[in-house]
Amino acid sequence: MDAEFTQRTEAWIAHAVTGALSGAVWIGAAGLAFAVVTAWLGAATTISCWLAAASLLLALPQLWLLLRVAIDRRLFDALATGRQGQPDLAGLDAALLELGWMPAQRAGRPLPDRARGALRLVRASAALTVCQLVLALLSLILR
Repeated sequence: MDAEFTQRTEAWIAHAVTGALSGAVWIGAAGLAFAVVTAWLGAATTISCWLAAASLLLALPQLWLLLRVAIDRRLFDALATGRQGQPDLAGLDAALLELGWMPAQRAGRPLPDRARGALRLVRASAALTVCQLVLALLSLILR
């Protein structure tokens, strides 16, 4: 593979991950909405109170994931639109190390590895949203 092809591929990877992370924002927001509905319905019965408590506890990691997704979306967007279509991974690593957001041993990872890590956030957010939906539906049923 030539270097130009690899650079173009990496730019497209960054664009694809940016799109997935943008979608994850909506998934996370839906999860938080389900948590609010479950909490609102939780006042009806004792069982619903437990469901509401569980839902609100699940909202905490959902909020953390929303923050991570928002940060990663901006970073991947910057990588996708970098100079001459070439992601500046060294510059990103330097910034993340300076902020203390990344351990030194993780610096230098290739873009596909970073993309897989970001997509794990999307899957985790989706899993939490499904759990929130189930709790909301159970609250409606047990009302």
